[in-house]
Amino acid sequence: MVIQRWQTLLLLVAAVMMGLFSFCSLGQIQGAELTVNYTALGMTVVGDGATYMSTYYLFVISILSMLLALIAIFRFKAPKVQRKICRINLLLVAATIVTAWLTERYAEVPGATEGIGWSSIVIAPFVALVALICAIRCISSDIRKLSGYERLR
Repeated sequence: MVIQRWQTLLLLVAAVMMGLFSFCSLGQIQGAELTVNYTALGMTVVGDGATYMSTYYLFVISILSMLLALIAIFRFKAPKVQRKICRINLLLVAATIVTAWLTERYAEVPGATEGIGWSSIVIAPFVALVALICAIRCISSDIRKLSGYERLR
């Protein structure tokens, strides 16, 4: 017997949020002579599209966390494995947050007086983090219910 309810929805939310984070613009850094657009695929100069700084490591981590959330959805028949995948995914999402912040901190745009102007999509990993925590709680609840059902059998 398999109970699969809210965790599917929560894992889908986490996957969508990490997908949005991977492909949308995270913000812009305004320099004296140029403006740099910051995405998970890299930092590019606005206007000519030249690559200013490569951030493929951020892209790989965020896509991997999106794929792990999708894999966890389809592992519903093995809730303990599903919970392990979600825990690994939690670490990847946290690594994505830290990596995005560190990348922005160490990006040096000539003439930039302020930091990055973040877009609203940067909250996506935080939403994914909350969704994964809630999904783990739902999976754990289902494991307890199933073990209670097996005892009664």
